[in-house]
Amino acid sequence: MNLVTSGDRERRVFVGDLTRKEFREKMEAGTIKAGIIPTAATEQHNEHLEMIHDTLHATYMAEQTALRLFPQVVVASPISIGVSEHWMKHIGTLTVRPEIFCEYVFDVCNSLARAGINNLLILNGHGGNVKPLMRRIDEFRDRLGADVNIRFQSYWDVYDEGLVQETMDHGRLPGHADEYETSTMMVLAPERIHTEDIDNEPSKVASKQKGEALIEPVIAGVSSIIEKMIAGEEIDQPPVTFRPEGRLHMTKGEAV
Repeated sequence: MNLVTSGDRERRVFVGDLTRKEFREKMEAGTIKAGIIPTAATEQHNEHLEMIHDTLHATYMAEQTALRLFPQVVVASPISIGVSEHWMKHIGTLTVRPEIFCEYVFDVCNSLARAGINNLLILNGHGGNVKPLMRRIDEFRDRLGADVNIRFQSYWDVYDEGLVQETMDHGRLPGHADEYETSTMMVLAPERIHTEDIDNEPSKVASKQKGEALIEPVIAGVSSIIEKMIAGEEIDQPPVTFRPEGRLHMTKGEAV
């Protein structure tokens, strides 16, 4: 799986790119302060975007955050199949049951906690994962214990509403395989866009310029969350989605 990664061998942030000696020595030195667990999906993204979209985006945002805060943050291998039952009519989509998905995510988090990492951010890139994980996140806290600071956020939670409305013609974010996701893919992996197969109007107004304007705020926002977690600060960041009428709570459906 060829994700968009930095390839900088001197600044490796993925756990899988470290030897056990390197990881152990970083932990013994107190270098690693936090871990990011990317969660995403492998699912249909209309006719024109490849099904790796969500995994590529969540992994990129996680890696760039870790690089910005290097060497304090490591990134777990992305959990690339999520809860996508709602798209199973489009063959090729892969899904897992919510209870299995959540237990898998918990076990990855628990592995990092057992290694001694006490600040854990589940960084999500797929809307279908939000409700299952939000229902379980307090349970995760109880099971991991008071010494572990764990949060769940989708990477788009950090956007300022004004920026979204200013940048997006249709005011929807993240949407699904339309203006936003096509615009960001134009920056991260344009070769994965099958332009001739675009079949929805919002995607037709996507642009690289919009993608560039919307990627950096994610990295800055997620970095801020991690920094606050490390510092032990309170964080007020609800799960959200953006619509033309404004910012909505993603599980409650009310304005926030």
